[in-house]
Amino acid sequence: MKTLLFFAISILFSNISYSNDYLTALELFNKRKITESVELFRKVATNEKDPKRSDAMYNLAIIFDNGFGTQTNKTRALYYYQAASELSNMYAQYNLGWKYYNGENVNKDVIKAFDLYKSASNYGHPQAMYNLAHMYYSGIGTVKNIKLAFKTFLNAKISGISESNYFIDKISQEITPQELLVLTEEFSSLIEEKIPLPVMVENENSSD
Repeated sequence: MKTLLFFAISILFSNISYSNDYLTALELFNKRKITESVELFRKVATNEKDPKRSDAMYNLAIIFDNGFGTQTNKTRALYYYQAASELSNMYAQYNLGWKYYNGENVNKDVIKAFDLYKSASNYGHPQAMYNLAHMYYSGIGTVKNIKLAFKTFLNAKISGISESNYFIDKISQEITPQELLVLTEEFSSLIEEKIPLPVMVENENSSD
């Protein structure tokens, strides 16, 4: 699922003079004064000294991508997603990754999607972690890697993505008890509850 809207409201007490323009842009947007809001977001986005620069770019991307109070402009949205992604905005990276994975308004490119999800995941985006884990698990956009899939699903679970439990259980059943033991020991700090090892069933036809 693509993130539809994110407007950061945290106030940075340092560089507050710069942040004021960003906060004013948010207020204008909430008052549905979209034209004035876009103008201020653009001002922030072009100011290399403003700490909210990438957030302003991301918000512009969201506005143009969804046509919030203005005409939809997918090309302009992609420009701002890309610009914000290059400034390490994890929300922009996630949305851009989603677009490349699904081929929405861009040529489908699962390798680019993988790279963007990985970067967003490194910055702590929960859904990016889950999507990245699924790509490791299925071998889409990267080489299949069950170990990294298991670890990344655990990180996604800790970050609040409960759907990860399904794949954690699935992987636990697909690998050998010895492999599961190695993984649970290696990633023990990520496991809230001990994952039960499969019961070894003796061969009834084996001789004493």
